[in-house]
Amino acid sequence: MLKKGEHIAGIPTELQVLLDQDAEASDFFESLSRSYKQGYCDWVGSAKQEETRRVRADKAMVMLRNKQKTLKT
Repeated sequence: MLKKGEHIAGIPTELQVLLDQDAEASDFFESLSRSYKQGYCDWVGSAKQEETRRVRADKAMVMLRNKQKTLKT
């Protein structure tokens, strides 16, 4: 869990790999404001275990394909 005001730097690798494979989701992600992008990156990147980061990245891609700005897990 990230502390208040703390953020993940950049796009987590697990999410970036999936975005590189899906142009539509990637385009939608890039259209989001910085704060929405940061929300996705923080959620995926803050997981301690690699498997959890992969699962979250997969869920994030579903949400991005559905054009969801905010995380609805």
